[in-house]
Amino acid sequence: MRQTAVAGKAAAGSSRSFRLDPFALPIRHVSPPDWPAFTLDRQRAVVRLPLAGTLATITVPVDAYDGVSVRIEPVGTEGEITVMVELMHRDPALTLPLVIAASPEDAAADWIAWGRTLNLPLLVIESDGTVRVPVKNMGSVAVAKPLTRRNRGLFRGRRSRNIRRRKVGSSRGTEVLAGREIIARD
Repeated sequence: MRQTAVAGKAAAGSSRSFRLDPFALPIRHVSPPDWPAFTLDRQRAVVRLPLAGTLATITVPVDAYDGVSVRIEPVGTEGEITVMVELMHRDPALTLPLVIAASPEDAAADWIAWGRTLNLPLLVIESDGTVRVPVKNMGSVAVAKPLTRRNRGLFRGRRSRNIRRRKVGSSRGTEVLAGREIIARD
């Protein structure tokens, strides 16, 4: 099932308010000229960008994205805001907009849903442009990158440390039966 952009409640001063549903993948989004057109599913994003006067199609795995980011921008002088949820990539041209809304509560729910759907970390973009991870733990377990195992020697073979202590016994006392195998079949 495919879905195009669904118009939501427009933010004040914004004509580009939309919401893509994270539970209706794959999504095909046809966008205005200043945004990339893309198709998104759980494994990859196919992005169409203007490049040297023609449209270039780039396939990017979802794992190549840094995470699902949220950005809050003020609109006007009356304290109104626009909340943007994006699929963030190191290359800004490949960053994909997912939700633009005036309601922070709705955007927060979509932000979490997109992170769970794509299995990517949640990121917050501060007003000065710095990117941070809002939560470093899951419940009582701290989340961090896994540490590499300690290298216990390159030339020790495949035997474990405990087995290496043992000496291999001799084969003098074992009986060896040799001959041709006879198989009876009906």
